[in-house]
Amino acid sequence: MKTVIAALALVSLPLAARAAPPVDGKEVLGIPLGAKARDVAGAKPFKEGWYQVTPAPKPDDRFEKVAIEAFGKTGVCVVQGVGKLIRGDADGAKIRAAIDKIADDFSSTYGQPEKLDVCSGLACAPAAWGEDVQLGDRRYGYRWEVRPGPIRTVTIVAVAHSVSSFTYVVQFDSAELTPCRTEELALPD
Repeated sequence: MKTVIAALALVSLPLAARAAPPVDGKEVLGIPLGAKARDVAGAKPFKEGWYQVTPAPKPDDRFEKVAIEAFGKTGVCVVQGVGKLIRGDADGAKIRAAIDKIADDFSSTYGQPEKLDVCSGLACAPAAWGEDVQLGDRRYGYRWEVRPGPIRTVTIVAVAHSVSSFTYVVQFDSAELTPCRTEELALPD
Protein backbone atom coordinates (compact mmCIF):
# COMPACT_ATOMS: atom_id res chain seq x y z
CA MET A 1 0.00 0.00 0.00
CA LYS A 2 2.91 2.37 0.75
CA THR A 3 4.11 2.05 -2.82
CA VAL A 4 0.69 2.92 -4.27
CA ILE A 5 0.52 5.92 -1.94
CA ALA A 6 3.98 6.96 -3.10
CA ALA A 7 2.81 6.75 -6.69
CA LEU A 8 -0.09 9.08 -5.90
CA ALA A 9 2.47 11.70 -4.93
CA LEU A 10 3.81 11.53 -8.50
CA VAL A 11 1.34 11.98 -11.13
CA SER A 12 0.57 7.49 -21.49
CA LEU A 13 -1.58 5.67 -22.94
CA PRO A 14 0.16 3.11 -25.17
CA LEU A 15 0.37 4.07 -28.81
CA ALA A 16 1.19 0.77 -30.48
CA ALA A 17 1.72 -2.81 -29.42
CA ARG A 18 5.18 -3.41 -27.99
CA ALA A 19 6.92 -5.38 -25.32
CA ALA A 20 7.59 -4.48 -21.73
CA PRO A 21 9.89 -1.54 -20.94
CA PRO A 22 13.60 -2.13 -21.13
CA VAL A 23 14.82 -4.59 -18.51
CA ASP A 24 18.43 -5.09 -19.53
CA GLY A 25 20.21 -7.40 -17.14
CA LYS A 26 19.78 -5.61 -13.83
CA GLU A 27 18.28 -2.37 -15.19
CA VAL A 28 14.68 -1.19 -15.56
CA LEU A 29 14.14 1.82 -17.85
CA GLY A 30 17.91 2.25 -17.70
CA ILE A 31 17.89 2.45 -13.89
CA PRO A 32 20.30 -0.07 -12.33
CA LEU A 33 18.71 -2.21 -9.62
CA GLY A 34 20.81 -2.00 -6.47
CA ALA A 35 22.33 1.36 -7.45
CA LYS A 36 22.55 4.07 -4.82
CA ALA A 37 19.94 6.79 -5.40
CA ARG A 38 22.72 9.41 -5.64
CA ASP A 39 24.11 7.48 -8.64
CA VAL A 40 20.83 7.56 -10.60
CA ALA A 41 20.84 10.58 -12.92
CA GLY A 42 17.91 12.93 -12.30
CA ALA A 43 16.83 11.30 -8.99
CA LYS A 44 15.26 13.85 -6.64
CA PRO A 45 13.86 12.84 -3.21
CA PHE A 46 10.17 13.43 -2.52
CA LYS A 47 9.78 11.35 0.65
CA GLU A 48 11.96 9.05 2.78
CA GLY A 49 13.41 6.41 0.47
CA TRP A 50 11.53 7.59 -2.66
CA TYR A 51 12.94 9.59 -5.58
CA GLN A 52 11.38 10.95 -8.75
CA VAL A 53 13.63 10.35 -11.76
CA THR A 54 13.40 13.01 -14.47
CA PRO A 55 13.94 12.01 -17.17
CA ALA A 56 14.25 8.23 -16.99
CA PRO A 57 17.58 7.09 -18.48
CA LYS A 58 15.60 4.99 -21.03
CA PRO A 59 12.22 6.76 -21.31
CA ASP A 60 9.03 4.91 -22.22
CA ASP A 61 6.13 7.08 -23.40
CA ARG A 62 3.64 4.93 -21.47
CA PHE A 63 4.96 6.58 -18.29
CA GLU A 64 4.61 10.28 -17.56
CA LYS A 65 6.64 9.96 -14.39
CA VAL A 66 9.15 7.48 -13.03
CA ALA A 67 10.07 6.93 -9.39
CA ILE A 68 12.43 4.67 -7.51
CA GLU A 69 12.53 3.37 -3.98
CA ALA A 70 16.09 3.14 -2.69
CA PHE A 71 17.82 2.82 0.66
CA GLY A 72 21.44 3.08 1.76
CA LYS A 73 22.40 -0.60 1.96
CA THR A 74 20.09 -2.12 -0.66
CA GLY A 75 20.05 0.69 -3.22
CA VAL A 76 17.26 0.74 -5.83
CA CYS A 77 14.76 -2.03 -5.09
CA VAL A 78 11.62 -0.68 -6.78
CA VAL A 79 11.08 1.17 -10.07
CA GLN A 80 7.64 2.65 -10.75
CA GLY A 81 6.18 4.09 -13.93
CA VAL A 82 3.07 6.27 -13.64
CA GLY A 83 0.74 6.72 -16.61
CA LYS A 84 -1.08 9.78 -17.86
CA LEU A 85 -4.19 10.95 -15.97
CA ILE A 86 -7.37 9.68 -17.65
CA ARG A 87 -10.41 11.89 -16.98
CA GLY A 88 -14.15 11.44 -17.49
CA ASP A 89 -14.08 7.70 -16.84
CA ALA A 90 -16.55 6.98 -13.99
CA ASP A 91 -17.22 3.44 -15.22
CA GLY A 92 -13.48 2.74 -15.60
CA ALA A 93 -13.71 1.64 -19.25
CA LYS A 94 -10.78 3.83 -20.41
CA ILE A 95 -8.40 2.96 -17.58
CA ARG A 96 -9.20 -0.76 -17.84
CA ALA A 97 -8.55 -0.64 -21.62
CA ALA A 98 -5.20 1.12 -21.03
CA ILE A 99 -4.18 -1.40 -18.37
CA ASP A 100 -5.34 -4.35 -20.49
CA LYS A 101 -3.27 -3.06 -23.43
CA ILE A 102 -0.14 -2.79 -21.31
CA ALA A 103 -0.81 -6.25 -19.87
CA ASP A 104 -0.97 -7.63 -23.41
CA ASP A 105 2.32 -5.90 -24.23
CA PHE A 106 4.04 -7.14 -21.06
CA SER A 107 2.76 -10.71 -21.46
CA SER A 108 4.98 -11.15 -24.50
CA THR A 109 7.97 -10.63 -22.17
CA TYR A 110 6.80 -11.90 -18.78
CA GLY A 111 4.27 -14.61 -19.71
CA GLN A 112 0.72 -15.05 -18.47
CA PRO A 113 -0.15 -12.71 -15.54
CA GLU A 114 -2.46 -13.10 -12.60
CA LYS A 115 -5.46 -10.80 -13.16
CA LEU A 116 -6.38 -8.57 -10.22
CA ASP A 117 -10.07 -7.75 -10.50
CA VAL A 118 -11.69 -7.80 -7.09
CA CYS A 119 -14.23 -5.73 -5.22
CA SER A 120 -14.86 -6.16 -1.50
CA GLY A 121 -17.27 -3.32 -0.75
CA LEU A 122 -20.99 -3.53 -0.17
CA ALA A 123 -22.01 -1.85 -3.43
CA CYS A 124 -19.51 -3.18 -5.98
CA ALA A 125 -21.82 -2.23 -8.83
CA PRO A 126 -20.49 -1.47 -12.35
CA ALA A 127 -22.01 2.02 -12.10
CA ALA A 128 -19.94 2.67 -8.96
CA TRP A 129 -16.66 1.36 -10.41
CA GLY A 130 -14.75 4.63 -9.99
CA GLU A 131 -16.09 5.24 -6.51
CA ASP A 132 -15.16 1.69 -5.49
CA VAL A 133 -11.56 2.20 -6.71
CA GLN A 134 -11.31 5.56 -4.95
CA LEU A 135 -12.58 4.08 -1.67
CA GLY A 136 -10.12 1.19 -1.92
CA ASP A 137 -12.90 -1.41 -2.23
CA ARG A 138 -11.99 -2.34 -5.82
CA ARG A 139 -8.63 -3.30 -7.31
CA TYR A 140 -7.95 -3.74 -11.01
CA GLY A 141 -4.72 -4.73 -12.70
CA TYR A 142 -2.27 -7.56 -13.34
CA ARG A 143 0.70 -9.18 -11.62
CA TRP A 144 3.57 -11.23 -13.02
CA GLU A 145 5.87 -13.43 -10.91
CA VAL A 146 9.16 -13.13 -12.82
CA ARG A 147 11.62 -15.20 -10.74
CA PRO A 148 14.36 -16.24 -11.14
CA GLY A 149 16.24 -13.14 -12.16
CA PRO A 150 16.82 -9.55 -11.08
CA ILE A 151 13.07 -8.74 -11.16
CA ARG A 152 10.85 -10.48 -8.61
CA THR A 153 7.42 -9.18 -9.63
CA VAL A 154 5.83 -6.72 -12.04
CA THR A 155 2.45 -5.25 -11.11
CA ILE A 156 0.14 -2.77 -12.83
CA VAL A 157 -2.88 -1.33 -11.00
CA ALA A 158 -5.46 1.41 -11.45
CA VAL A 159 -5.13 4.34 -9.06
CA ALA A 160 -8.02 6.79 -8.55
CA HIS A 161 -7.55 10.54 -8.35
CA SER A 162 -11.34 11.00 -8.14
CA VAL A 163 -14.40 8.87 -8.92
CA SER A 164 -13.88 9.56 -12.63
CA SER A 165 -10.13 10.26 -13.01
CA PHE A 166 -7.49 7.53 -12.93
CA THR A 167 -3.93 6.68 -13.73
CA TYR A 168 -2.05 3.42 -13.63
CA VAL A 169 1.09 2.51 -11.77
CA VAL A 170 3.49 -0.15 -13.03
CA GLN A 171 5.84 -1.40 -10.35
CA PHE A 172 8.96 -3.48 -10.92
CA ASP A 173 10.11 -5.13 -7.68
CA SER A 174 13.74 -6.17 -7.42
CA ALA A 175 14.63 -9.69 -6.33
CA GLU A 176 16.18 -7.87 -3.33
CA LEU A 177 12.83 -6.50 -2.16
CA THR A 178 12.87 -8.36 1.19
CA PRO A 179 16.16 -6.78 2.40
CA CYS A 180 14.86 -3.44 1.14
CA ARG A 181 11.68 -3.78 3.24
CA THR A 182 13.81 -4.69 6.26
CA GLU A 183 15.83 -1.52 5.79
CA GLU A 184 12.64 0.53 5.33
CA LEU A 185 11.14 -0.85 8.56
CA ALA A 186 14.29 0.14 10.45
CA LEU A 187 13.79 3.84 9.58
CA PRO A 188 12.80 6.08 12.48
CA ASP A 189 9.11 7.06 12.55
